Amino acid sequence: MNQKIWLEQNLNDLIEKSQGEDFQSEITDDDVITAKELINTNAYSTTEFFILLSSINLLNTAIKRPNYKNQLTYFFIKGHVSRLLNYLTSLDFNKYKLDFYINSIDQCAYIEIYNLQFSFHNININEKLNSFIISSHNRVKPWKGIRLQKIAGELFNLSLVFREMSKQDTQ
Repeated sequence: MNQKIWLEQNLNDLIEKSQGEDFQSEITDDDVITAKELINTNAYSTTEFFILLSSINLLNTAIKRPNYKNQLTYFFIKGHVSRLLNYLTSLDFNKYKLDFYINSIDQCAYIEIYNLQFSFHNININEKLNSFIISSHNRVKPWKGIRLQKIAGELFNLSLVFREMSKQDTQ
């Protein structure tokens, strides 16, 4: 099966799960350890951006759970989000098949990839981000209403499987 079709089908299944009231994402200790390692890396492909965003999403979800409160801090996560946002201001989004925009009124940044919107609220807007906000590159779109934190563990694991599939195709 074609990778993109496989990814699209699996993402659609996860989105459907995210809309259910009773669904709770499974997050393991190994997931948290791996995500903490992965957010220290830089992304140089669309697949790597997907993994990086899924890692941050997983950690953002895990920190709200009692068993991970002592392993994570918002300072740690927000620092990596800031690094990513500043990096994104200098990218050619067409090369990476992603979109990035900031709603300055809500202090919320959005990174859209594979038809998903990863959102980061209460961001610190520095001079570099402010320059991006007022530029023609910042085209704010409406939120699609998909709560990615509800499917954080499954989305994270899907991103890892997709990376492996992509590696096999390039060999």
